[in-house]
Amino acid sequence: MRKDTVTPTDREARLLTRRAGRTPVYVYSREALRACVERVRAASVPGADLYYSLKANPHPGVVQTLATLVDGFDVCSLAELETALNAGMTARKVLFTGPAKSAGEAAAALAAGVMVTVESPRQATLFAAATDELGVTGRAVVRLNTPYPGRTPGADPSQNQFGVAKEDLAEVVDLLRASSLSVAGLQLFWGSQYADADIILAARKAMEEQARACVERFALQVEFVSLGGGIAMPWCDADPEVDWAGLAAAGGAATEGDAADRLPLVCEYGRSIVGPAGSLLTTVLDTKTVGGRRYVFVDAGINHVFIASRLIAGAGRGEPRVRLVDARPDARPGPAWVVGPLCSQLDVLAEGIALPEVEVGDLLLIEGVGAYGPTFSPSGFLSRDKVREIVF
Repeated sequence: MRKDTVTPTDREARLLTRRAGRTPVYVYSREALRACVERVRAASVPGADLYYSLKANPHPGVVQTLATLVDGFDVCSLAELETALNAGMTARKVLFTGPAKSAGEAAAALAAGVMVTVESPRQATLFAAATDELGVTGRAVVRLNTPYPGRTPGADPSQNQFGVAKEDLAEVVDLLRASSLSVAGLQLFWGSQYADADIILAARKAMEEQARACVERFALQVEFVSLGGGIAMPWCDADPEVDWAGLAAAGGAATEGDAADRLPLVCEYGRSIVGPAGSLLTTVLDTKTVGGRRYVFVDAGINHVFIASRLIAGAGRGEPRVRLVDARPDARPGPAWVVGPLCSQLDVLAEGIALPEVEVGDLLLIEGVGAYGPTFSPSGFLSRDKVREIVF
């Protein structure tokens, strides 16, 4: 087990499968969620509020647990919006994001009283019209286009489709000021899945400088500036470890003067909070050897855990971390290919991993899969049963 994940004990795993009634089942630990929030907060910008992005895992039990641990939520759909509000988060602390919202989404978000991101002149016009139609005011957060930094020192940044282009920014601010929407904040999201502390710290500094320049240029009175999160979820065995110590040390070294001079900041995290807190339990259905390879067939497939598919895992990332529940202490591991039950050559969850001999009915655990699980997976493929989810 990697030091950045928390998995259930063998006894807990057995009981959770009985509680679920069947496998496959995702299991999310409340204790681990609390620990992950504490670790991320310590590694975040000092004094910044912590927002959780529901796209990483919108399970109601997970969201309800996090509602008591974080300062706000980031949502990307009307379903996520309702989940956030039903979990008890105040509407003033919910940010509805997305580069191109529909008229229906704009009206629903404004009717709910949540903040909304604006990413183009046309979107500013859309939200202005919605406030007029509903007879309400609204709080807009202008997302600025920010290239994503390279993942290694010296690598070139990459462009993306998100946020207001520099040449459109003045028009967007003018449109919002002429409407019933206030410019409540700025958002500068600079990417995901970064492990290097120097890259993360440099990105935070650059985003804060860009935000300050925008605030001064347009004389904005913002409630907050969202700097994104960026911290990775390492879950394959070759993924680099996050430099948690380096991030925490940088935060601890910040002076009171630095904090006093800062804009009111928010940092938004998803996978780094929920990823380490979740595991997938799956039952062995069959085993066989073909061409010298030992195949272990389980009842979880890429329709349940798409992030383990060869389209995402494998190659330079290494393999998902899989262990046998109730393995004998003297069991000798050998190479195994863990595959699902689907009629597809893509249905391979792990290649050549070390696994003891297993029998039909044995239980395997895939660790560190609390983010981008069921809602990221093609659950309709082959019309099979959906995976279960439990918070414990």
